[in-house]
Amino acid sequence: MNILMLGWEYPPKITGGLGVASQGIAEALAKQAEVTFLLPKKHKEQVSQKVKLIDLAELSKKPSVWNKKIKRTEIIEETSIGQTLVPYLPPILFTKTKSKSIITIELTPKQETALLGKIKLTGSYEEDLLGQVSKYAFLATHFAKKKKYDFIHAHDWPTFKAAIAVKKALKIPLAIHIHSTEFERNGIFAQNTTIALEKEGIDAADIIFTVSQRTKDLMTSRYGIEASKIKVIPNAVNLRPSLTPLRKPKKIGFIGRFTHQKSPSTFLDLARSLESKGLDFDYTMMGDGYLADELKHKADSLNLKIKFTGFLTRQKLLKQLNTLDLLVVPSNAEPFGLVTLEAIMKKIPVAAAQGSGVAEFIPSLPQVDKWNHFEYVQLIERLMTNQDYRQTVIDNCLSEASQLSWKRSAEEIISSYTSFLNH
Repeated sequence: MNILMLGWEYPPKITGGLGVASQGIAEALAKQAEVTFLLPKKHKEQVSQKVKLIDLAELSKKPSVWNKKIKRTEIIEETSIGQTLVPYLPPILFTKTKSKSIITIELTPKQETALLGKIKLTGSYEEDLLGQVSKYAFLATHFAKKKKYDFIHAHDWPTFKAAIAVKKALKIPLAIHIHSTEFERNGIFAQNTTIALEKEGIDAADIIFTVSQRTKDLMTSRYGIEASKIKVIPNAVNLRPSLTPLRKPKKIGFIGRFTHQKSPSTFLDLARSLESKGLDFDYTMMGDGYLADELKHKADSLNLKIKFTGFLTRQKLLKQLNTLDLLVVPSNAEPFGLVTLEAIMKKIPVAAAQGSGVAEFIPSLPQVDKWNHFEYVQLIERLMTNQDYRQTVIDNCLSEASQLSWKRSAEEIISSYTSFLNH
């Protein structure tokens, strides 16, 4: 089976869990099928031994992409006049006409050239994202037309416009993978433009994958999609359980984007309450986002000593994760929660807000209503000071988390492809 995968991120150049999940799925599928992954811009550190990574930004530099060939045929007639001498007879006059075709090839700019030619394809989310989405779609279609694929697999809304265009051009089925919806990312601040692009992709898809039942339920309620069209495929991580450090629990951390979805401000409120109880812990916030300045100001006003690391590359993040004794995940919406799974695999307990998608697969994950501040503080205190409870949580969560694997998820995806093709 030959799969054309469309994605916006690929490690180590990522902004969050989307890139990690996209890589995990692509690499696992590549053990059972051929996978070509189209990136808006490929960086030199993005490499894979199994997946063919394509740099569409580099492709866009070729003049042939932006010009179409027009074949012109011109008929030229040549006429010659002469006479033939015949012995003992008058000369015979004649006229000869020959026709010949001259074929010329002209390069003429395509209509898209003026609109998309000047848009810079960076793969970031800040620089003219909608323009990049359109250019990505044009280039993806140009690339795909020259190949043969059995299925398209598109990760999240920035790739959906391209996925629809490629589906129309190649007339092959489309699977879209929803890692998070606009409603989950931005709640009441959800953007109508993004919602519309998500809806177009959803309507065009033949198969829809979601990372949790929570997201599947949202898809059916918000977008009116039949549940039978959606299959839940859990994420996984390629981490082996690490040794539990022999130390007294001291460090509590937050990892994630500084956005309202992740609710980093709640982490500061919890830290303040823990300090007011006389509990002496160290606090670290790893990440960045539009709330960064506001959070630092709030930490100062509450007289909290918080270590802000800024955005960390994946390798640095995993290294910093090893220093934590507890991860707090107070997100308003967490479609899955890869960092939670990573912490569990490193034998670090997690205090999560209710509604985390990963809890569907790890029911032992401690969860509380994020608005029940008193209960949340109690849970954190118990995980940090009650060694028996702490170890029970670590052991139970690790046992359940170990059942998840990219191999198993890839097998379910391939099975869905095959069932559709044989239907």
